[in-house]
Amino acid sequence: MNPFVVIWILSACVSLFVGFEVVKWALGANKKLEAKKRSAQALAAKLRDAGLKLIPQLLDDFVIGDWQDAADRIHEFARLVEVGGDAAITKELDGTFSNMLDAKLATPEGLALIQAKIAALQAAPAPAAAPAAAPAKS
Repeated sequence: MNPFVVIWILSACVSLFVGFEVVKWALGANKKLEAKKRSAQALAAKLRDAGLKLIPQLLDDFVIGDWQDAADRIHEFARLVEVGGDAAITKELDGTFSNMLDAKLATPEGLALIQAKIAALQAAPAPAAAPAAAPAKS
């Protein structure tokens, strides 16, 4: 058999094998990315149920691959915090706090925990008044 034919046949076989391995690796990487996106989608649903609004929107943008919208939302949130300060963060967390409080109050264990916290706060001594400043020496 001609050596050139043998080389062509061997190179075709090696090319097919390398191509198969590359495709197998690429599909494995895609499965990992899909798993990350599924867990991001589940986390977004949980956070939305807890009352958050901004972070679930960012996660949804990640899931669908809308990087421009995600970047715009990050800039919008940064501007909101910059302009609104603590009030913007508090506004985002108020709904979450209310939802979590409702969830705790719905169970007997959660209700007992909250009652114990309130009792501990009521039983705690009032903070001592700050000591008076010493008179200045003349």
